[in-house]
Amino acid sequence: MKNITLSFFLILFFLSSMSFAQYYVKLEGGYNLSLNSMNIGYNSSGSPGNYIYLEAVNGSFGQGVNFTGTFGYDFCSNLGLELGLVYKLPTEFEIQEGDDFTATWNGSFFGFAPTFVVNAPLGKIKPFAKIGILIALPASEIEVTNSAGMQTITYNSGIDFGLTGGAGILVPINTQINFIAEMVFVSFTWKPDEAEVTYFDGTSETIKFEDEFSSDDENTQGPVFIPFSNVGLNVGVQITF
Repeated sequence: MKNITLSFFLILFFLSSMSFAQYYVKLEGGYNLSLNSMNIGYNSSGSPGNYIYLEAVNGSFGQGVNFTGTFGYDFCSNLGLELGLVYKLPTEFEIQEGDDFTATWNGSFFGFAPTFVVNAPLGKIKPFAKIGILIALPASEIEVTNSAGMQTITYNSGIDFGLTGGAGILVPINTQINFIAEMVFVSFTWKPDEAEVTYFDGTSETIKFEDEFSSDDENTQGPVFIPFSNVGLNVGVQITF
């Protein structure tokens, strides 16, 4: 009897889900602020042997403008799944040391964000919350310029992972189009595997980053962490099919 009852409710849930099920796409854009900022470097002024003033440059490459496209599926009135495609435009930090040394460090990422969504319909307005995983393809490069010329450091690795989520509201414009506003966050710090360094004289080499290494390991250093965490506001439209 218990198994029959359970089967009945599972079938009922499946049928009700199928009758409610709807697909949608979302197109959004927004601006992010730094979250869990890290030290990027120091601006310094003065001359060796004299008083030198240092100013920390802190932040996250996750701050700035982003664009998101999302495909979603509500399988009942309160629950849904989404797959978001996120592009975080490059953010740049400049570090100045004295009069003849400038380091410009930029970072961006493209990511996939599968998320679980909980809806709480209140009449026409629908608040929601979501949580998921960020599958990121990050990119970062440093350009160093001084009296000797320019040197570049390009960080490389495969995909990396973080967390993403948020909360917001849907406000209907008509039967198919909704205005959407949501507070979103990304928790993601990139740990690249290696960096390609091109020196002032045009020569280059690959530096590997390892958690464990010895003094005999050539072109090997300790790990590097590049911050991309952010929190921000996105607005856009949701089109339901």
